[in-house]
Amino acid sequence: MNVASKSLLFSIFFVVLIGCTTATTYPSPDPADKPVSQQDKLDQYDTLDELMLYYGQLQKKNAAQLVAEYNSTKKHFNRKNSDAKSRLKYILLISLPKTSFTNIQAALDLLNNWPQDITMSTNVADFRKLLISLLREQQIARADAKNFSQKLKASDEQIQALEEHIQTLQNRIDAIKNMEKHPIRRITP
Repeated sequence: MNVASKSLLFSIFFVVLIGCTTATTYPSPDPADKPVSQQDKLDQYDTLDELMLYYGQLQKKNAAQLVAEYNSTKKHFNRKNSDAKSRLKYILLISLPKTSFTNIQAALDLLNNWPQDITMSTNVADFRKLLISLLREQQIARADAKNFSQKLKASDEQIQALEEHIQTLQNRIDAIKNMEKHPIRRITP
């Protein structure tokens, strides 16, 4: 092969290689895909970031502070029910474990019965779906734990009854052994 054919072969190889690496992207035919402005993207992330920061702050509060936060958030939620952010803040608050106001079922109801007039960004909608699945799993885990606890209590009661029965039988065995050691002598008249 001469130099000209090698350079031609190299050029063809190079063009094919570049053509393979630059894939053409076609817009998706889904009409629901709307172009999202840069500001909308920032708003989506700001809302989600704000909710995550809020949840982090809740984790740092003591019981008294959480009750005060609950009362404040509940008032704000009841007054401004049409705001997705206040609704989600209230849901995050009532889904906190081990508080006096924990109500997983109410949180799930609020998430599942989302009013149609409350709009939310794609990220917040995905976050809502994540919360629904996590709270359902938590509810299932709590129900399983309750069932296991009841079964454990029932088996503990059975063990207690068996131990009492064993003790009764042991007392009878001891009484029989005692009778064998000290037979009753009959007095003949």
